[in-house]
Amino acid sequence: MEFLRIEQSDKSRWNKVWELYESSFPIAERRKMKDHVRACSDPQFHPVSAWEDGELIGLLFYWEWDMYRYLEYLAIAPGLRGHGFGSQLLRYLRDSNHTIILEIDPLINELSVRRLQFYERAGFTLTPYRFMHLPYRLEGQPIELLILSYPKMITKEQHNDFLKFLGKRVILYCEGYPFDRG
Repeated sequence: MEFLRIEQSDKSRWNKVWELYESSFPIAERRKMKDHVRACSDPQFHPVSAWEDGELIGLLFYWEWDMYRYLEYLAIAPGLRGHGFGSQLLRYLRDSNHTIILEIDPLINELSVRRLQFYERAGFTLTPYRFMHLPYRLEGQPIELLILSYPKMITKEQHNDFLKFLGKRVILYCEGYPFDRG
């Protein structure tokens, strides 16, 4: 498997990655393209896609700062789900000395429980921390999410570092920033 950072100038691959991104996440949980393009110019943002024999396997968009990696998006092409590719992408992400943080939806249905179980099998730990993630779009609403971490449960101080990073860096690439959300 080959892991590539796809630039917008590589139209064919860019379009495939963007299509997977848009089809994998609800509209309120994803950036508009112009905001994503701006994020791609940030050296702390890593929009990585996985390819095999010219076929898009999945995407892995993450942020890296200090000793942390924040997994913002992970998606596998629909016809390839359930074949271990998600685990391979997580191994790529974990191949460092960073503490990895990600969030998932609250456990309200079978899909959200299966998502938690997938991450737990990969070595992630559900933390006691919750937070309200700001929407990426002006018409969106804040979403309560659960926090998982790897290789062990993060401390309250590490959780606060994560929240500060979201509030200072990730928010820069939300629609309409700067703005007052009240």
